Amino acid sequence: MAKKRTSLARPPHQLLLPLGISGTNTIRAGRLGRHEALREALASALANCPLSREEFAAEMSRLTGESLSVNHINNWASSAKKDWRFPMEFAASFCLVAGDFGLFEAALEGTGRELADEEIKILAEYGRILVEKKRAATKERELLERLGA
Repeated sequence: MAKKRTSLARPPHQLLLPLGISGTNTIRAGRLGRHEALREALASALANCPLSREEFAAEMSRLTGESLSVNHINNWASSAKKDWRFPMEFAASFCLVAGDFGLFEAALEGTGRELADEEIKILAEYGRILVEKKRAATKERELLERLGA
């Protein structure tokens, strides 16, 4: 049996990456490096928290099911410990225990996205409904004018 030969008449085609879709090609390289902002937010939240570091670590351990120590928390917030990065999987429990959501705000800074509480979400949804009603009313008016009514 003969092997099937492929034609080399057409060279392989390189597909282009859709760089414009993600919208990140206009952001300067390194602009969203959040390392220091996150460390600052961690330290600030810990400084304003009424719990001791031991209580804080115990409550985070309880919420996450992971064994977290005071040493972990101190290393995440220390400016001298550059190698220790805060794991995002612990962010929700950290913010709830600290009572401070500045960590998420620091992570989102510069992206055009922000946190919203439940009331703001409801107001935003209500605003979307009002905008849709106005668009529908405008469209209705235009159609009636075109009909000559």
